[in-house]
Amino acid sequence: MSVPDYMQCAEDHQSVLVVVQPVGNVPEDQFFKIYKRIASVSHVSIRDSQRLLYIRYRHHYLPDNNEWGDFQTHRKVVGLVAVTTCGSPKDWPLTAEHFHGQKEVYGSTLYDSRLLVFGLQGEIAEQQRTDVAFYPSFEDCSDVEKRVEDFVESIFIVLESKRLDRAIDKSGDKIPLLCVPFEKKDFVGLDTDSRHYKKRCQGRMRKHVGDLCLQAGMLQDALVHYHMAVELLRGVNDFLWLGAALEGLCSASVIIHYPGGTAGRTLMHKANISQPADAGKRHRPGAQEVLIDPGALTANGISADTSAEIGRAKNCLSPEDIIEKYKEAISYYGKYKNAGVIELEACVKAVRVLAIQKRAREASEFLQNAVYINLGQLSEEEKIQRYSILSELYELIGFRRKSAFFKRVAAMQCVAPTIPEPGWRACYKLLLETLPGYSLSLDPKDFSKGTHRGWAAVQMRLLHELVYASRRMGNPGLSVRHLSFLLQTMLDFLSDQDFQWVQGDVCEVQLMVYNPMPYELRVENVGLLTSGVEFESLPAALSLPAESGLYPVTLVGVPRTSGNITVNGYHTSVFGVTSDCLLEGLLGVKTDGCLVEVIPSLPRLQLSTSLPRSAHTPQPMSKEELSSTVSVQLFNGEGQQMTITLENIGCKDIESLELTSKIVTTKEKVFGEFLRWDLEKVSSHMPLKPGQAVTLTVDINVKLDFSGQENLLQDLNDDGISVTGLPISSPLRQVLKPRPESKPVSGESGKGEYSHIKTLEAVLNFKYSGGAGKVEGYYRELSVGVHVDVEPSVFFTRVSTLPATSTRQCHLLLDIFNPTEHELTVSAKNNQDLVLHASECQRMAIQVDKFDFESLSLPDQETIYFTNPKQLEEERQHAQGCQINSKLGICWSIPSLRRHGEASVEGVLNQLVLEHLQLAPLQWDVLVNGKPCDCDVIADCQVGDAVSLEIKLTNRSKNSVGPLALTVVPYQDYQNGVQNYDLGEAVTFIGSNTFCIDTVKPKEKSICVGALLFLYTGDFYLNIKFQDDSAGRELPLAWFTLPSVHIRTLDTLLQAVA
Repeated sequence: MSVPDYMQCAEDHQSVLVVVQPVGNVPEDQFFKIYKRIASVSHVSIRDSQRLLYIRYRHHYLPDNNEWGDFQTHRKVVGLVAVTTCGSPKDWPLTAEHFHGQKEVYGSTLYDSRLLVFGLQGEIAEQQRTDVAFYPSFEDCSDVEKRVEDFVESIFIVLESKRLDRAIDKSGDKIPLLCVPFEKKDFVGLDTDSRHYKKRCQGRMRKHVGDLCLQAGMLQDALVHYHMAVELLRGVNDFLWLGAALEGLCSASVIIHYPGGTAGRTLMHKANISQPADAGKRHRPGAQEVLIDPGALTANGISADTSAEIGRAKNCLSPEDIIEKYKEAISYYGKYKNAGVIELEACVKAVRVLAIQKRAREASEFLQNAVYINLGQLSEEEKIQRYSILSELYELIGFRRKSAFFKRVAAMQCVAPTIPEPGWRACYKLLLETLPGYSLSLDPKDFSKGTHRGWAAVQMRLLHELVYASRRMGNPGLSVRHLSFLLQTMLDFLSDQDFQWVQGDVCEVQLMVYNPMPYELRVENVGLLTSGVEFESLPAALSLPAESGLYPVTLVGVPRTSGNITVNGYHTSVFGVTSDCLLEGLLGVKTDGCLVEVIPSLPRLQLSTSLPRSAHTPQPMSKEELSSTVSVQLFNGEGQQMTITLENIGCKDIESLELTSKIVTTKEKVFGEFLRWDLEKVSSHMPLKPGQAVTLTVDINVKLDFSGQENLLQDLNDDGISVTGLPISSPLRQVLKPRPESKPVSGESGKGEYSHIKTLEAVLNFKYSGGAGKVEGYYRELSVGVHVDVEPSVFFTRVSTLPATSTRQCHLLLDIFNPTEHELTVSAKNNQDLVLHASECQRMAIQVDKFDFESLSLPDQETIYFTNPKQLEEERQHAQGCQINSKLGICWSIPSLRRHGEASVEGVLNQLVLEHLQLAPLQWDVLVNGKPCDCDVIADCQVGDAVSLEIKLTNRSKNSVGPLALTVVPYQDYQNGVQNYDLGEAVTFIGSNTFCIDTVKPKEKSICVGALLFLYTGDFYLNIKFQDDSAGRELPLAWFTLPSVHIRTLDTLLQAVA
């Protein structure tokens, strides 16, 4: 299952699932009108019985979720009600065919179905059928509810027959093994006659029967079956189904303890079990789990003997034990990566129970666990729903501020950068709903002087977000209202900022004014009243509508000298009357004037780029902070040059210019430098005179990780390497891991999964200065945003290695996938080109020299001490990846588009591959007659001549090695699987065939010399192995890989003749 039902609660386990869907063209409003009437039949009292059958209706249900029906029967679609319209008898066959097709979707689990036909009259409509009901119109259908009740009773008959059939003990029959979808492939080939397998089958069937009993209204039987299932499944470590049995036990106990339900809706539930007053005392937390009498089970329920009251009290969990069993069940679910939805829904159910028990702190632990459950790749809509539900659940347990936090996260998700059309209206609405959680009201009367509720800093942040959201929503008036409210209520908490103006620049002051008069007001000659430095005010005029709301007015002027200036107020002329309005006379203003520092004049820079402008604004930047934003679309690994023209539009020289960049999207891991430039050319043109311009080239290179992480991680796990472990802080998930979903990477499914576009955003910041302002240390900043949409080019689904003939080389095997819609060519240094068609995956083998990672520069001790170890490890792997990439030189090209770029393996190199690619810290060289023997080199010698053998060890590790003992054993290989080591008459050693090496310190060498004498011609091999008592046996075997030695002896006479 991939889509959780956040509205589930414990009592839903006793309900049967009925899907109500339209067939054909049914008006939406009419369908939901009928759906509402159908759903009003939430439970039915069974005739001749005290039992109730509860129904849960859904108008949309994924067939994939239906496959989990054996695991928990309340997830199984057992009923289908189809609603359709049919105007004439000739349309009836097609309508009936559509209904039949609808039934086939859930056909394997349906108990019964009904078709409600509206609009058909005549002979067909007069037919009496149990599965079809005909109505003249949507208004003339008075017996819909009665039809639904009869339909539910038919479902009960099938349910009861299945319960009776499976509840009866069939010792002689073989019990089938119930499975969840992802288990089916795991049980192929198992011994079905083993005792372990039979107990697994019995335990799962007991749990399944418990589900059926719960749905059939037999709570006591359900409790007994759940207890027995728990014991059976615990004995065979069947943790997934054990968790389900425990959850069933919790659900049945919750139904008994809380007849009114846990979801906040009235269920009219009648518990047919009465508990003694001391039941809670007899069943304490930690009491024995199974206190049942299996002999009390009958086909129709529990026998009514005098011990039934005690049995019932013992079988039902206490309120405290319900929570403990929920915790245990959730911990078992957490062991399975495909059970994330089950685990999440169990957490939600437990929270609802704890909310009724008023145990808020424990409920928050379950919610914290729910936050860390990984459900794979969620859509933005699913993320918004998840955060909204978490907010509601925190509100349910009284955590108002935590509820507001998740509501605000949901609001921010509505305008995430990955959404093509951000929902600012939805964001604004959700932000408004967070206000009570932060003790914030939009009524100024709720704010009184001297007292303040809540965290002012958080409240101001929220008000700023409301201002920004309303402005992006296209409602500037609403934005102004929120801004004025912020100033009115939060003025005491706003910091006094030091405003600065620049000498000679046009400067602004904004006023918020309104017209209280019932007629339009013409205001002329509006200007600023200042004192201090010389200031040239530029008067303005405006017209205010009658009884206008707050209206922004911008007043401008030019300071002619540097120093301090005080804005004392403003002057106006209305109806010919001139007025000076001073700030000291305005309420809410803390000072009698606003002091502004005027700094010496600075140059002004204007820039333009060769790339097109973009409507995107890199988050969390705003449009006001950026002069412009440029956009470009690239394939991963592709490069693009951007030319920036810098022009001095001021009246002062630009004497200095600095450029920095910052990546503002932190979701994507970027390999290498995203933006690269050289300021040398620009610096040579300094100082830049007014009116002059200079160009700067910025290289854009995108290298993101598009690897098939899920498949790669699965492959590596198969090799015994854990690469999925992430630090998870959760009280219930201390040892759990995120769940990578296993998905195919070939064909159309692979293409669909990996063809999405990733976004990379950065900001280029220019810092420049000149003139008198530079002398006093002032400067200006100008920023440009860079928005890059990155499409996948090629990526590697699997990386592995094979040994080469040389100990200093290996073969790197890369499974390369082409996710594009074009034919693509992949090339590497000293390797043949590989042509990949669209959505095709092929393997490329590259022979490479092993890498000396020890030679990479290491950070100093001070850096190591103050840097995060994880960051140091990432930097080390990055350096290794760069070295490997430069050596491999893998490139791709799309000839049809004339696009090309580089392919990086940096994101898919795991520790095992890196170890295989690394030169062993102990380097062994074997020389025969002074010539190195490696790869396929054959050393030639003559029969009867002494052959010198030299073994050299170079210690490149950080520790001393040795002493070591090596033994040289000659043999002949007949190339048919037979090797002959009995060469006593063909080869003899001059001296010993054992070489002893003393301790070798780091960076030092040790050389051993010996000699052999070959008495016959032929091809001989030397097997150099270490003795078992050597101290070096505790070191990795890879450190002791010696080159193969192949010696060919020739007859002297024959060689002379030749």
